[in-house]
Amino acid sequence: MTSQQETFKIFVLRHGQSELNHENIFCGWIDAKLTEKGKQQARNSAQLIKQYCEANEETLPQIGYTSRLVRTQQTMEVIMDELALKGNFSVISGDVHALKKIELPQEALVKGQLPVLQTWRLNERHYGAWQGQRKPNVLKDVGDEEYMRIRRDYRGKPPLVDLSLEMVQPNEKGAATGYEFKEPNRTVKYATEDAAGETLPISESLAEVVTRIRPFYDGIVLRAAKEYNLNSCIIVGHGSSVRSLLKIIEDITDQDIKNVDIPNGIPLVIEFDKSDLSFIKSFYLDPESAKINAAKVRKEGFEKNP
Repeated sequence: MTSQQETFKIFVLRHGQSELNHENIFCGWIDAKLTEKGKQQARNSAQLIKQYCEANEETLPQIGYTSRLVRTQQTMEVIMDELALKGNFSVISGDVHALKKIELPQEALVKGQLPVLQTWRLNERHYGAWQGQRKPNVLKDVGDEEYMRIRRDYRGKPPLVDLSLEMVQPNEKGAATGYEFKEPNRTVKYATEDAAGETLPISESLAEVVTRIRPFYDGIVLRAAKEYNLNSCIIVGHGSSVRSLLKIIEDITDQDIKNVDIPNGIPLVIEFDKSDLSFIKSFYLDPESAKINAAKVRKEGFEKNP
């Protein structure tokens, strides 16, 4: 039996409710901010993590990871404030080989510090031309079967986005192309990635999200855990990026991943054996709320958001 002291833990959660979650809109790479409810979810998450660590005599997370989208950064900032942790946010980029060479932050070894690394590889799945569209409208246009196939099937993929219309253009003011909700201009938002020669998606299946997350998980998360002998870290991601992490870590089948739904703002603890970082178990810190809210995620588009 592995004792508490012999384990490494990942606290992983989907960001708190965003402005577009609230409006039942496919958000994808659109940079929506948290609602007040989303900020409260982040505060609740922090309290659950604190209570768990105190009850089990665990240290608080020692390093953090978020996507490049503002809703995950805001969630992490609220959590850090609640846990009285200080730290800087820094963007990392590069292919599988470059990620293995990135210098890891020494602050991870300092009590009270939480350095946070941000990567596009943790971004939400790119929903292509569905981004910015209201889910009930998409459902009506394509029908129940196609809607659920693209949303839930491991290789289901939305139509490609037209960045000339659905991305903020240089010097653009307002919704000049007729789209109310658009992703940020990539040459500005993702300048670091552009300089590193990264190829960013214009639509993705969950299978493609798994492929782009794996180098980050192996080259950064597991490497930091090994090199620094960490007790825990925290990852704030999105529905699809958290599902992808779980598929990698728990070796979930392509068929079974269809039935995995991730609620907003409820921490999941993933436990590993420290000796070889093999997976032991995972559990929500508020399992009842997680079950209720995961069911709501599955029904998005079919039912009005609360």
